[in-house]
Amino acid sequence: MEYTLPADKLILLPDDPHVGIANCHDLVTCLQGIGLMGEQHSYERGVFYPAGEQFLQLISFLGCSPSIELKPPQDTATLEQAVTQGRFCHVVPECGATLRFRANQQTRPPRCPNCGQRASDWQAHVRRWQDNPAETQWSCPACGRRGELTDWDFRKAAGFGKVFVEISGIYPAEAIPSEALLLALSRLTGGSWRYMYIKE
Repeated sequence: MEYTLPADKLILLPDDPHVGIANCHDLVTCLQGIGLMGEQHSYERGVFYPAGEQFLQLISFLGCSPSIELKPPQDTATLEQAVTQGRFCHVVPECGATLRFRANQQTRPPRCPNCGQRASDWQAHVRRWQDNPAETQWSCPACGRRGELTDWDFRKAAGFGKVFVEISGIYPAEAIPSEALLLALSRLTGGSWRYMYIKE
C-alpha cells in the first residue's frame, strides 16, 4: 500500500460546531466571489480549488520569508502527489450533514472550559463518540462539570464541525485568515468562525 505523507493545513470552521450549510455551492460561490480561490480543478482522488486572485490579501503570512507555492504543477502525475502532500496552496471546501472531529497528529489533551484541567482520557471519549454519535456527554473529574465533547478547548490544534474550509500548503502558525475572510464566512452562516492548524 502506498504511504502518503500528511499535509499541513490551515482549517477554517464555524465557532458553533453544529452549524451546517445545506448547499456547499453557496460556500464555493462565497469563496470564489471574494477571490480566495479560483475555478475547480479535478485530479484522480477528487477536486481542489487553486489560490484565487485575492488569496494573499485574505491569508496573512507571518515571518520574514515564508515558503509559499501558489501554482499547481502542470504534470498530471506530479499534481496528484502535490495535492495530497499539500506542496502548494489550494482550497477544499467541505460541507457535511454529520459532525466530524479533525485533529493534529500531536494534539495535546483539551482543557475543561470550567476549571482548565486537562482531559487526559479525551481520545477514549472521541473513539466512543465516533462508534456511537449519541455518546456526546463528558464529565470533568476535577470540577465535576458535565457537558458536551464539543465544549473542549483544543486551542488551535483540533475541532469538531460540519463545515470546513481546508487550505493546504500552510505550515502551522505560518499564516492566519484575515478579518475580511472571517467576516465573509460569518455573513454566510450567521455566526463567527475560527481557525486551526492540522497535519493529515
